[in-house]
Amino acid sequence: MSGPLLQVEDLHVSFSTRGGIVEAVRGISFSVAPGKTLAIVGESGSGKSVTAYAVTQLLDTSARIARGQIRFRGQDITRADAAQMQALRGAAVSMVFQSPRSALNPIRSIGRQIMDAVGAHHALPKAAQRARALELLQAVRIPEDRFDAYPGELSGGMCQRVLIAMAIAGSPALLIADEPTTGLDVTTQKAVMDLLARLIVERNMSLILITHDLGLAAQYCADVAVMQQGKMVEQAPAAALFRNPQHEYTRKLVAASPTFNSTVADLVSAMPATDRPGCRPERSVERREGSTAPLLEAHNLIKRYANATAVGDVSFSLKRGESLGVVGESGSGKSTISRMVCRLIDQDGGRIVFNGSDIGTIPARDFHASPLRRDIQIVFQDPHDSLNPRFSAFDCIAHPVRRLLKLTGTALQRRVAESAERCGLSPDLLPRFPHQLSGGQKARIGIARAIAVEPRLLVLDEPTAALDVSVQAIVLKLLDDLRRDEGLAFLFVSHDLNVVRMMCEHIIVMRQGQIVESGASKGLFAAPKAAYTRDLLAAIPHFEPEPVLAAEA
Repeated sequence: MSGPLLQVEDLHVSFSTRGGIVEAVRGISFSVAPGKTLAIVGESGSGKSVTAYAVTQLLDTSARIARGQIRFRGQDITRADAAQMQALRGAAVSMVFQSPRSALNPIRSIGRQIMDAVGAHHALPKAAQRARALELLQAVRIPEDRFDAYPGELSGGMCQRVLIAMAIAGSPALLIADEPTTGLDVTTQKAVMDLLARLIVERNMSLILITHDLGLAAQYCADVAVMQQGKMVEQAPAAALFRNPQHEYTRKLVAASPTFNSTVADLVSAMPATDRPGCRPERSVERREGSTAPLLEAHNLIKRYANATAVGDVSFSLKRGESLGVVGESGSGKSTISRMVCRLIDQDGGRIVFNGSDIGTIPARDFHASPLRRDIQIVFQDPHDSLNPRFSAFDCIAHPVRRLLKLTGTALQRRVAESAERCGLSPDLLPRFPHQLSGGQKARIGIARAIAVEPRLLVLDEPTAALDVSVQAIVLKLLDDLRRDEGLAFLFVSHDLNVVRMMCEHIIVMRQGQIVESGASKGLFAAPKAAYTRDLLAAIPHFEPEPVLAAEA
């Protein structure tokens, strides 16, 4: 067909709230031609997902399209009725959602769910639906013998591929992927995005990729549109935009995105001073204890689940003031190691020695009563789910202080205020509840809660995975400051290799419960010895604009 497949003109979307009308999308315009790819990038709250939901008519009941026009194949669908949109969704426009486990039915096999998607678009008998579902599983490279598996039995990457199979069941002309790789490790992320790229080309579909990962946008889309506070501030071909961003906000996003050569100081210094509260100047590491003896030692750790070994014979050590990165794919044993070190689960073999004491002999169920509990604290991956929704920010920070340090009254208030200030949290945020805070603010509360009891070891389990790039830069700078000021040791678990390289002097690379390579961060990144490490490094999205799908631009 001639002309755009999708055309959005002067779109305004508003939400009705108790505080009045909030305009989430403010006059944006863009188009997508048949067979073309567009990335819409921006931080949380910029209006990216609201735009996608407006196109597919999946907006919340409190939202409405206040003004503007959405045309698909020349037809105005701005205010199409439910029957019209039901016919359009899946068969013409389809969507891959951000959280695959939330989008899939946990009590229905993946094969049956794909059959449901096939049956919604094609009047086929059950046998034909099953055959088509098996074809779709093959298309997304899931083995046929997983047809009867349930979502809980699959990895995050496989669940995402199931969603893709369901999304293409109706042979749509336009696929909208809303943050399809958030939380996935780099190799799984690459596999999912390569799969999307292949399907787009093979099926001559158009793609709108919604993401806050600028590396993905540069690598997988020919054109990029940048959104900020509901407005589209810049649109250009990926190569031109990332080589020479024109808008100040685009330049800030690019500067805040970790690359192979950037440092934490680079990320933060490129940001306006108003965007980096709580950050302090660079300074030398101040180790309050001069000891060179290891603070933490793991000797031949083993952890088994049912018939599988999650961690097998893993050993490492960590000195005070040092940071050790633990990297690898999902299921490699990273988080299991962090939970054993924090004494949240028991090991099945091996020793864990902390400051000379074998804490591995203390059962996990009893460690809460140990005097060493305050010395080992953890910052969890999800800053929202790890906070009690019934606690104010003050109470979230105060809870471990009351329990572990027995502080009350003025002393408690002073300790909470000091911890909040060290994390760049203003006092007016402390009475607020988690749902009233941004993702970055919640992440800082999680860190403030962990450092309030003055630990010696901080275990960080994917602490920036769900954060926007500018918020991530601020949080990384905060952590770096704390380590330098307090002499904290970090066990830094992450699938973001650029972040680990910036934050850690030493790295261990995990695969299937084993250490396949370890060494100084600088040397390991410059000259990896293991083929698996080289594969991880090769999978990192980069800004050198050579889009996988640029051939159709």
